[in-house]
Amino acid sequence: MIKVWRIILFIILPLVVCNVWGQSRHALLIGIGNYPEDSGWNSIHGNNDIFIIKEALLRQDFTSDNILQLTDSEATKENILLSFEKLSERIQSGDVVYLHFSGHGQQITDLNGDEDDGFDEAWIPYDARKTFSPGEYEGENHLTDDELNTLFTKLRKCVGSQGKIIIIADACHSGSGSRGRSDEEVFVRGTGDKFVIPRQGNIVKKKSEPTEWLFVAACKPYQSNYEYRSPTGEYYGVLSYVIARESKQFDACSYIDLLQEWTDSVSGLSRYPQNLDNEGQPSRRNAFMF
Repeated sequence: MIKVWRIILFIILPLVVCNVWGQSRHALLIGIGNYPEDSGWNSIHGNNDIFIIKEALLRQDFTSDNILQLTDSEATKENILLSFEKLSERIQSGDVVYLHFSGHGQQITDLNGDEDDGFDEAWIPYDARKTFSPGEYEGENHLTDDELNTLFTKLRKCVGSQGKIIIIADACHSGSGSRGRSDEEVFVRGTGDKFVIPRQGNIVKKKSEPTEWLFVAACKPYQSNYEYRSPTGEYYGVLSYVIARESKQFDACSYIDLLQEWTDSVSGLSRYPQNLDNEGQPSRRNAFMF
Protein backbone atom coordinates (compact mmCIF):
# COMPACT_ATOMS: atom_id res chain seq x y z
CA MET A 1 0.00 0.00 0.00
CA ILE A 2 2.80 2.40 0.93
CA LYS A 3 4.51 1.67 -2.37
CA VAL A 4 1.30 2.48 -4.24
CA TRP A 5 0.97 5.84 -2.50
CA ARG A 6 4.59 6.63 -3.30
CA ILE A 7 3.90 5.97 -6.94
CA ILE A 8 0.77 8.17 -6.86
CA LEU A 9 2.68 11.02 -5.18
CA PHE A 10 5.53 10.62 -7.65
CA ILE A 11 3.10 11.10 -10.52
CA ILE A 12 0.68 13.70 -9.11
CA LEU A 13 2.96 15.98 -7.08
CA PRO A 14 5.01 17.18 -10.06
CA LEU A 15 1.79 17.95 -11.89
CA VAL A 16 0.57 20.09 -8.99
CA VAL A 17 3.89 21.89 -8.74
CA CYS A 18 4.00 22.47 -12.49
CA ASN A 19 0.50 23.90 -12.38
CA VAL A 20 1.52 26.43 -9.72
CA TRP A 21 4.77 27.31 -11.46
CA GLY A 22 2.90 27.51 -14.75
CA GLN A 23 0.90 30.50 -13.56
CA SER A 24 2.49 33.43 -15.36
CA ARG A 25 2.18 37.17 -15.89
CA HIS A 26 1.24 38.73 -19.21
CA ALA A 27 0.85 42.32 -20.38
CA LEU A 28 -0.40 44.32 -23.34
CA LEU A 29 0.90 47.89 -23.45
CA ILE A 30 -0.60 50.42 -25.88
CA GLY A 31 0.81 53.94 -26.10
CA ILE A 32 0.10 56.63 -28.69
CA GLY A 33 1.62 60.09 -28.76
CA ASN A 34 1.97 60.99 -32.42
CA TYR A 35 -1.44 60.76 -34.04
CA PRO A 36 -1.72 61.51 -37.80
CA GLU A 37 -1.89 65.23 -38.57
CA ASP A 38 -5.20 64.85 -40.41
CA SER A 39 -6.83 62.92 -37.55
CA GLY A 40 -7.74 66.04 -35.60
CA TRP A 41 -5.88 64.82 -32.50
CA ASN A 42 -3.10 66.87 -30.93
CA SER A 43 0.22 65.26 -30.14
CA ILE A 44 0.78 63.97 -26.62
CA HIS A 45 3.29 61.54 -25.08
CA GLY A 46 1.42 58.28 -24.59
CA ASN A 47 4.25 56.48 -26.39
CA ASN A 48 6.69 57.56 -23.66
CA ASP A 49 4.62 55.81 -21.01
CA ILE A 50 5.13 52.37 -22.52
CA PHE A 51 8.88 52.33 -21.97
CA ILE A 52 8.71 53.17 -18.26
CA ILE A 53 5.74 50.85 -17.67
CA LYS A 54 7.59 47.95 -19.29
CA GLU A 55 10.59 48.57 -17.05
CA ALA A 56 8.26 48.61 -14.03
CA LEU A 57 6.64 45.32 -15.05
CA LEU A 58 10.02 43.65 -15.44
CA ARG A 59 10.69 44.61 -11.83
CA GLN A 60 7.35 42.96 -10.96
CA ASP A 61 8.54 39.60 -12.32
CA PHE A 62 7.06 39.89 -15.80
CA THR A 63 9.28 38.68 -18.64
CA SER A 64 9.94 40.48 -21.92
CA ASP A 65 8.53 37.56 -23.90
CA ASN A 66 5.18 37.98 -22.15
CA ILE A 67 4.87 41.73 -22.75
CA LEU A 68 3.16 42.80 -25.99
CA GLN A 69 3.73 46.41 -27.08
CA LEU A 70 2.03 48.71 -29.57
CA THR A 71 3.18 52.30 -30.01
CA ASP A 72 2.06 55.08 -32.34
CA SER A 73 1.39 53.79 -35.89
CA GLU A 74 1.48 50.18 -34.68
CA ALA A 75 -1.51 50.86 -32.44
CA THR A 76 -4.27 50.76 -35.06
CA LYS A 77 -7.60 49.31 -34.03
CA GLU A 78 -6.95 46.19 -36.09
CA ASN A 79 -3.57 45.61 -34.44
CA ILE A 80 -5.02 46.20 -30.98
CA LEU A 81 -7.72 43.59 -31.61
CA LEU A 82 -5.13 41.16 -32.98
CA SER A 83 -2.97 41.71 -29.89
CA PHE A 84 -5.92 40.95 -27.62
CA GLU A 85 -6.47 37.74 -29.58
CA LYS A 86 -2.80 36.81 -29.27
CA LEU A 87 -2.95 37.52 -25.56
CA SER A 88 -6.02 35.32 -25.08
CA GLU A 89 -4.19 32.45 -26.81
CA ARG A 90 -1.23 32.76 -24.43
CA ILE A 91 -2.89 33.02 -21.05
CA GLN A 92 -4.16 30.19 -18.87
CA SER A 93 -6.24 29.72 -15.76
CA GLY A 94 -4.74 31.52 -12.78
CA ASP A 95 -2.55 33.90 -14.80
CA VAL A 96 -2.12 37.62 -14.17
CA VAL A 97 -2.98 39.98 -17.04
CA TYR A 98 -1.98 43.65 -17.03
CA LEU A 99 -3.42 45.96 -19.71
CA HIS A 100 -2.25 49.55 -20.17
CA PHE A 101 -3.57 52.20 -22.55
CA SER A 102 -1.98 55.64 -22.83
CA GLY A 103 -3.51 57.94 -25.42
CA HIS A 104 -6.56 60.03 -26.16
CA GLY A 105 -10.08 59.15 -25.12
CA GLN A 106 -13.43 60.43 -26.33
CA GLN A 107 -17.13 60.03 -25.71
CA ILE A 108 -19.05 58.59 -28.64
CA THR A 109 -22.76 58.16 -29.25
CA ASP A 110 -24.14 55.09 -27.45
CA LEU A 111 -25.87 52.87 -29.98
CA ASN A 112 -27.05 50.05 -27.73
CA GLY A 113 -28.68 51.91 -24.84
CA ASP A 114 -26.40 50.92 -21.93
CA GLU A 115 -25.32 54.46 -21.01
CA ASP A 116 -27.50 56.82 -18.97
CA ASP A 117 -26.02 59.90 -20.63
CA GLY A 118 -26.33 58.49 -24.15
CA PHE A 119 -22.57 58.26 -24.76
CA ASP A 120 -20.03 55.44 -24.60
CA GLU A 121 -16.44 56.05 -23.61
CA ALA A 122 -13.83 55.08 -26.18
CA TRP A 123 -10.09 54.59 -26.43
CA ILE A 124 -8.66 56.31 -29.49
CA PRO A 125 -6.41 54.06 -31.62
CA TYR A 126 -3.90 55.58 -34.03
CA ASP A 127 -6.31 55.40 -36.98
CA ALA A 128 -9.37 56.92 -35.28
CA ARG A 129 -10.44 60.43 -36.25
CA LYS A 130 -11.78 63.09 -33.93
CA THR A 131 -14.92 64.09 -35.82
CA PHE A 132 -17.76 62.33 -37.61
CA SER A 133 -17.73 62.61 -41.41
CA PRO A 134 -20.55 60.84 -43.30
CA GLY A 135 -19.21 58.22 -45.70
CA GLU A 136 -15.61 59.03 -44.76
CA TYR A 137 -15.23 58.28 -41.06
CA GLU A 138 -18.17 57.28 -38.87
CA GLY A 139 -16.43 56.06 -35.73
CA GLU A 140 -15.52 52.57 -36.92
CA ASN A 141 -11.97 52.81 -35.52
CA HIS A 142 -12.99 54.08 -32.07
CA LEU A 143 -12.58 51.33 -29.49
CA THR A 144 -15.71 51.71 -27.37
CA ASP A 145 -16.22 50.51 -23.82
CA ASP A 146 -18.74 47.98 -25.16
CA GLU A 147 -16.08 46.45 -27.37
CA LEU A 148 -13.52 46.61 -24.58
CA ASN A 149 -15.95 44.88 -22.23
CA THR A 150 -16.20 41.98 -24.69
CA LEU A 151 -12.41 41.76 -24.91
CA PHE A 152 -11.96 41.93 -21.14
CA THR A 153 -14.67 39.32 -20.57
CA LYS A 154 -12.90 36.90 -22.89
CA LEU A 155 -9.67 37.36 -20.94
CA ARG A 156 -11.54 36.82 -17.67
CA LYS A 157 -12.86 33.49 -18.95
CA CYS A 158 -9.32 32.49 -19.90
CA VAL A 159 -7.77 33.24 -16.51
CA GLY A 160 -10.79 32.12 -14.49
CA SER A 161 -11.76 33.29 -11.03
CA GLN A 162 -8.28 32.53 -9.70
CA GLY A 163 -6.58 34.78 -12.26
CA LYS A 164 -6.15 38.52 -12.08
CA ILE A 165 -6.87 41.27 -14.60
CA ILE A 166 -5.66 44.84 -14.05
CA ILE A 167 -6.53 47.55 -16.59
CA ILE A 168 -4.93 51.00 -16.53
CA ALA A 169 -6.25 53.81 -18.74
CA ASP A 170 -3.97 56.85 -18.75
CA ALA A 171 -6.41 58.80 -20.90
CA CYS A 172 -9.58 60.81 -20.35
CA HIS A 173 -12.75 61.89 -22.15
CA SER A 174 -13.03 65.53 -21.10
CA GLY A 175 -9.67 67.05 -21.98
CA SER A 176 -9.30 70.39 -23.71
CA GLY A 177 -6.26 69.91 -25.92
CA SER A 178 -2.84 71.45 -25.28
CA ARG A 179 -2.45 74.81 -23.62
CA GLY A 180 0.42 76.98 -22.48
CA ARG A 181 1.05 78.11 -18.92
CA SER A 182 3.92 80.52 -18.26
CA ASP A 183 7.01 79.02 -19.94
CA GLU A 184 5.81 75.43 -19.76
CA GLU A 185 3.64 73.70 -22.33
CA VAL A 186 0.74 71.76 -20.88
CA PHE A 187 -0.44 68.56 -22.56
CA VAL A 188 -3.94 67.24 -21.92
CA ARG A 189 -5.21 63.86 -23.02
CA GLY A 190 -8.71 63.48 -24.40
CA THR A 191 -11.25 66.01 -25.58
CA GLY A 192 -14.47 67.62 -24.44
CA ASP A 193 -15.80 67.31 -28.00
CA LYS A 194 -18.12 64.34 -28.28
CA PHE A 195 -18.13 62.11 -31.34
CA VAL A 196 -21.77 62.35 -32.35
CA ILE A 197 -23.25 59.70 -34.64
CA PRO A 198 -26.70 60.46 -36.07
CA ARG A 199 -29.15 57.87 -34.72
CA GLN A 200 -32.33 56.61 -36.29
CA GLY A 201 -35.18 55.33 -34.11
CA ASN A 202 -35.27 54.78 -30.36
CA ILE A 203 -32.57 52.99 -28.43
CA VAL A 204 -33.80 50.26 -26.09
CA LYS A 205 -32.27 50.64 -22.62
CA LYS A 206 -29.80 47.86 -21.83
CA LYS A 207 -28.31 46.90 -18.47
CA SER A 208 -24.56 47.24 -18.10
CA GLU A 209 -22.56 44.16 -17.11
CA PRO A 210 -20.78 43.86 -13.73
CA THR A 211 -17.06 44.60 -13.62
CA GLU A 212 -14.94 41.47 -13.09
CA TRP A 213 -11.53 43.12 -13.22
CA LEU A 214 -9.79 46.12 -11.70
CA PHE A 215 -10.11 49.18 -13.92
CA VAL A 216 -8.13 52.30 -13.00
CA ALA A 217 -8.42 55.58 -14.91
CA ALA A 218 -6.10 58.56 -14.54
CA CYS A 219 -8.91 60.94 -13.61
CA LYS A 220 -12.62 61.22 -12.88
CA PRO A 221 -14.99 61.41 -15.90
CA TYR A 222 -15.50 65.16 -15.39
CA GLN A 223 -11.78 65.94 -15.05
CA SER A 224 -8.92 66.40 -17.50
CA ASN A 225 -5.84 64.19 -17.56
CA TYR A 226 -2.73 66.36 -17.51
CA GLU A 227 0.66 65.02 -18.46
CA TYR A 228 3.56 65.30 -16.04
CA ARG A 229 6.94 66.77 -16.90
CA SER A 230 9.59 64.70 -15.14
CA PRO A 231 12.74 66.19 -13.59
CA THR A 232 14.63 65.08 -16.73
CA GLY A 233 12.26 67.09 -18.94
CA GLU A 234 10.35 64.14 -20.45
CA TYR A 235 6.55 64.14 -20.49
CA TYR A 236 4.53 61.17 -19.24
CA GLY A 237 1.01 60.41 -18.21
CA VAL A 238 0.95 61.23 -14.51
CA LEU A 239 -0.62 57.87 -13.58
CA SER A 240 1.91 55.97 -15.69
CA TYR A 241 4.73 57.90 -14.06
CA VAL A 242 3.45 57.11 -10.57
CA ILE A 243 3.04 53.39 -11.35
CA ALA A 244 6.50 53.19 -12.95
CA ARG A 245 8.29 54.72 -9.99
CA GLU A 246 6.53 52.48 -7.44
CA SER A 247 9.16 50.24 -5.87
CA LYS A 248 6.89 47.85 -3.95
CA GLN A 249 6.18 44.34 -5.16
CA PHE A 250 2.54 44.36 -6.22
CA ASP A 251 1.97 40.72 -5.26
CA ALA A 252 2.60 41.73 -1.63
CA CYS A 253 0.42 44.86 -1.71
CA SER A 254 -3.29 45.20 -1.11
CA TYR A 255 -4.81 46.72 -4.23
CA ILE A 256 -6.86 49.06 -2.01
CA ASP A 257 -3.74 50.38 -0.28
CA LEU A 258 -1.86 50.64 -3.57
CA LEU A 259 -4.72 52.58 -5.19
CA GLN A 260 -4.71 55.01 -2.29
CA GLU A 261 -0.96 55.54 -2.68
CA TRP A 262 -1.36 56.12 -6.41
CA THR A 263 -4.21 58.56 -5.76
CA ASP A 264 -2.14 60.53 -3.26
CA SER A 265 0.87 60.57 -5.59
CA VAL A 266 -1.13 61.72 -8.62
CA SER A 267 -2.72 64.52 -6.58
CA GLY A 268 0.70 65.54 -5.33
CA LEU A 269 2.31 65.65 -8.77
CA SER A 270 -0.49 67.19 -10.82
CA ARG A 271 -0.69 70.98 -10.91
CA TYR A 272 -4.41 70.73 -11.57
CA PRO A 273 -7.31 68.91 -9.87
CA GLN A 274 -6.99 65.26 -10.86
CA ASN A 275 -8.20 62.20 -8.95
CA LEU A 276 -8.00 58.55 -9.93
CA ASP A 277 -11.17 56.72 -10.84
CA ASN A 278 -11.53 52.97 -10.35
CA GLU A 279 -14.04 50.16 -10.27
CA GLY A 280 -14.02 46.43 -9.63
CA GLN A 281 -11.14 44.38 -8.28
CA PRO A 282 -8.45 42.22 -9.93
CA SER A 283 -10.02 38.95 -8.72
CA ARG A 284 -12.06 37.37 -5.97
CA ARG A 285 -9.13 35.25 -4.79
CA ASN A 286 -7.44 37.70 -2.42
CA ALA A 287 -6.84 41.40 -1.79
CA PHE A 288 -3.45 41.60 -3.50
CA MET A 289 -2.88 43.53 -6.70
CA PHE A 290 -1.05 40.65 -8.42
